[in-house]
Amino acid sequence: MARKQEFDWLDDPFDEKKAAQDQTQAATSGGSKMALGCACLVVVVAIVGLLIFAAVSMLDVLAS
Repeated sequence: MARKQEFDWLDDPFDEKKAAQDQTQAATSGGSKMALGCACLVVVVAIVGLLIFAAVSMLDVLAS
């Protein structure tokens, strides 16, 4: 005979209160979204600056 799986009432997938609480905990606030966007912008600007610096340095080496 097959045993029935026991129902885990602590981890109920249909518990709406727990699902709402998990969703609010996982949501990113507006301030952290803005900080993440600014950090990405700073990284992109730094990479572009390094590429320009490398290109100018390469042109200087090739010119001499």
